[in-house]
Amino acid sequence: MQDKTDDRGFDDWVGQVYGAKTNEEVKEKYDAWAADYDRDVESVRYGVPAVAAGLFGRYVAPDAGEILDAGCGTGLLGDPLNLLGYRALTGVDLSPEMLARAEARGVYRELRAMDLGARLDFANDRFAAATALGVLTPGHAPPTALDEMLRTTRPGGHLIFTVSQPAYEDCGFKEHMATIDGGGLWESLETTPSFRAIPGSKTEGNIEVRFYVYRVR
Repeated sequence: MQDKTDDRGFDDWVGQVYGAKTNEEVKEKYDAWAADYDRDVESVRYGVPAVAAGLFGRYVAPDAGEILDAGCGTGLLGDPLNLLGYRALTGVDLSPEMLARAEARGVYRELRAMDLGARLDFANDRFAAATALGVLTPGHAPPTALDEMLRTTRPGGHLIFTVSQPAYEDCGFKEHMATIDGGGLWESLETTPSFRAIPGSKTEGNIEVRFYVYRVR
C-alpha cells in the first residue's frame, strides 16, 4: 500500500483519470490517487455511498446473501453497509492500491482485482445483489458491465447502480439498458431523479447521475 500523499486535489486527479487512454493508464492513475482518494472525495461532498446504503436498506435484507461491490475503489460503500449489518461483501476493482485501502477497512470478505469491461471470474447466480457506484461513466466501465452483474446475480436478486447522465446519453447505456428491458432480464423497481453527485467539484460539480434499482428475473 502506498502511503505517500499528494497535494493534487479531486479535480486534478479526475482530469488525469478521464484523460487516460487505456485501462492500464486508468489503473496507474487510481493506484497513484489511492492514498488521498477518501480525503479528496470527502472534500467535494460525494454523497453517493450514503444514498446507496439507503437503497440497500429498502430493497436488500442484510442476510440475503453475498453482495458484489463492482468497482469498489477504496471501499467507501463497505463501511455504511457493514454498519447496517451486511457482512458478506465482495469487492472488485481495477486498481490494486484502491483494493488495499478497501482491505484496510476490514469489512470485505473478499477483494479481487478485475476489469469490469471483461468477464468477471465469478460463477453464474452467485450474488444476492450487485452494485456499481461511480464507475458507469465515461472512460470507465462500459455498458456490458451490466451483463456481468446480471449474470452473477441470482434470479430475484437486485442490481443497484448509478449511471452518469453523460454516459447514459452518449456512451451506449440508454440503448443497452433498453435492450436488457426488452429481453425481460430484469424488472425496474426504482429510478431516482437525477442529482449532482459531486457538488463541490469545480469541474464535475454539474454532472448529474441517477440511481437505478432492478430485480433480476
